Amino acid sequence: IGRSATQWLNNAIAYMSMGNFPYSSGYILNNDGVLPAFPVRVACEYLAEDLASNDRLEDWLAGLASFAGVYYNYSKTLPCNRLSAPVNRESFIVETLWDYQYCTQIFQVGGKGPDNYDMYWNETWNANSTARRCVDTYGFYPDRFHFASSYGTPLDWARDSSNIVWSQGEYDPWRGGGVMDDLSESLLAFVIPQAAHHLDLFFSHENDTDAVVAARQLEMNEIRRWIQERKERVKNHNL
Repeated sequence: IGRSATQWLNNAIAYMSMGNFPYSSGYILNNDGVLPAFPVRVACEYLAEDLASNDRLEDWLAGLASFAGVYYNYSKTLPCNRLSAPVNRESFIVETLWDYQYCTQIFQVGGKGPDNYDMYWNETWNANSTARRCVDTYGFYPDRFHFASSYGTPLDWARDSSNIVWSQGEYDPWRGGGVMDDLSESLLAFVIPQAAHHLDLFFSHENDTDAVVAARQLEMNEIRRWIQERKERVKNHNL
């Protein structure tokens, strides 16, 4: 039960972090429900009090349940928690499809730690055991080099590519897997403060932060510059 409980909590933390938007949103729940604005902040309120003493074990467990309940009990109708149950049917379908794509095309590192800077336990990623899980689940080994052979690596992009902007949300758990530094004058990378999973690609919202508004403006300025440079090259070529 310990492993099930930690995985249950991990999923809640991960998905609330991805959906840690400055306004309520159904995106992470695949529009079958809504998470509150900055759901991680809402969840952490249930554990803000010091519950570490032995005589407060029940309070601590209740706090953990309420913490994860911001995600799992978004409807506020669940009488109890089931550690093996997905948050909803739509999300279960998406997770299944994503796992298949992971094993076929996007085989990538996905571990935790080792460090002492966050609340996560150490769980080193092992490529061989992960590949074995794909075989056990789907009957085939993943192509470990599919992404690099199909799309290249940062070294390839710096040498052969131009006109790309990579944006990462400060709160997005996927941030560490993205491009974090500029690769050239036209290959730009930046982190958006207080933003979660590709918030800058959403439609504008009245509660957008100044940071995401500025990020969208930067992206649009770059796109306009690419278009203008292309027009000038075509014009000069035709002279």
